[in-house]
Amino acid sequence: MTVLETLLRGIRTHEGAVLRARLGPGEEYVVPVGSPLVLCGVVAGGVTVAGEPLQPGGTAMIQPGATVTVRAGDAGASLLVCGYRSRDSGIRLTSALPPAAVVATDDPDCVALLEMLDRGGAGGPAVVRDRLLDWLLTCTLNAWFERRAPERPGWFVALADPVVGPALEAMHADPARRWTVEELAARGGSGRAAFAKRFRELVGTAPLAYLRSWRMTLAAEYLADPQVTVGAVARRVGYSDAFTFSAAFKRERGVAPSTVRA
Repeated sequence: MTVLETLLRGIRTHEGAVLRARLGPGEEYVVPVGSPLVLCGVVAGGVTVAGEPLQPGGTAMIQPGATVTVRAGDAGASLLVCGYRSRDSGIRLTSALPPAAVVATDDPDCVALLEMLDRGGAGGPAVVRDRLLDWLLTCTLNAWFERRAPERPGWFVALADPVVGPALEAMHADPARRWTVEELAARGGSGRAAFAKRFRELVGTAPLAYLRSWRMTLAAEYLADPQVTVGAVARRVGYSDAFTFSAAFKRERGVAPSTVRA
């Protein structure tokens, strides 16, 4: 499982929230933002969003607090508006985006997904619709990060690094493992010192500090399930007992696990 995939796990469709909007020539539409992340995609026609022209397949990812107005061109336009909810691990992705991220993409997958959802996928079986919406968001995020090199977060840049990338993948694939810096360095065929320096340069923190932060991000999500005990959460993120985990969680997050659960 890649780092991007694990972070995307924290962003999911918001109770199947999907709206269609048909705009006449020159008509304006204010995108409703009732979810932590809203994606507005152009299915047909041309529009202008935040001063940028968008053709079919183009999208805008919008977060609460931003007001985005879409203006249709002379031929009108058809829009699909999708709401997504965000858990703790998804915050790393959304925090890397501006309040309104406009993505003019020529990726045929994005166009096909929007058309499929508009034709009926949004009204089909919930599990199919939700997977299509998740795929659409993944496609859009990839397009955004590929085209906005200066705005890419450190962890995204590090994914492509031959030394740091394999270590990130390993930590996200098995966060409960008792990783050492030497083991992580070996994933990329590097020595300990060179790896630690490279990791800090790209990601902005030390390898084990990153691992600890990621474990606590996952723990916060697991604690949201009242059926899972604190001890079980501790084991899932690499701690042998609830006491040690609780102390580490409080140091990292500033609150006890019981506070998050409440």
